[in-house]
Amino acid sequence: MLFNLENIHPLIIHFPIALLSTALLFDILASLLKIQDFKTVGLWCMITGTITCFLSNFTGLMIFLTGGSLQDLPKFTHAMLAWLVTVIFVVLIWLRIKLDIDFRYSRLKKILFFCIYIVSVVILFYGSHLGAKAAERI
Repeated sequence: MLFNLENIHPLIIHFPIALLSTALLFDILASLLKIQDFKTVGLWCMITGTITCFLSNFTGLMIFLTGGSLQDLPKFTHAMLAWLVTVIFVVLIWLRIKLDIDFRYSRLKKILFFCIYIVSVVILFYGSHLGAKAAERI
């Protein structure tokens, strides 16, 4: 079959990687250059990237379950990191929308937000690397 989970998952996984790292880039540029449109682009990239995280995690979970069971999932670091990053980005989106005004007036909150944001993207990259190793692509 041309379209099965083993073929679809590698196609989908690149979207969260690209969108969430692009969101971070635009948010950093918006903060440095004070351009509101960059901030808007960053938010939409973050939202779209998080949605594609769910799609990527779902297809990866379905592939995992074809050869393993849910009891084996905690041993699979790649999957745990993928779900952790997805949850973190959901929280970051919520914080970003909820605390938008606070970020304008509190430098500490903004710095803390960006630190968590950067660490989350790094964890995403590392988890993706582990996934590529697990799939024997590298």
